[in-house]
Amino acid sequence: MNISYNPLWEKLKEKNISRTELREAVKLGSSTYSKLVKNQSVTTDTLLKISTYLCCDVSELIESGV
Repeated sequence: MNISYNPLWEKLKEKNISRTELREAVKLGSSTYSKLVKNQSVTTDTLLKISTYLCCDVSELIESGV
């Protein structure tokens, strides 16, 4: 199963938030941020922090496919 964070990047565009702003606000480490960019698995805690910052549900940040 593949994970895509395209909805996250679209949400940032909608809210006019840069990736750098997100990374600093949520205090994402470089390895975690890199995983997001590469569409790799991250912890649920990371997704919850991002969704809280963006005032949205985790389901609005990811999509999956086979």
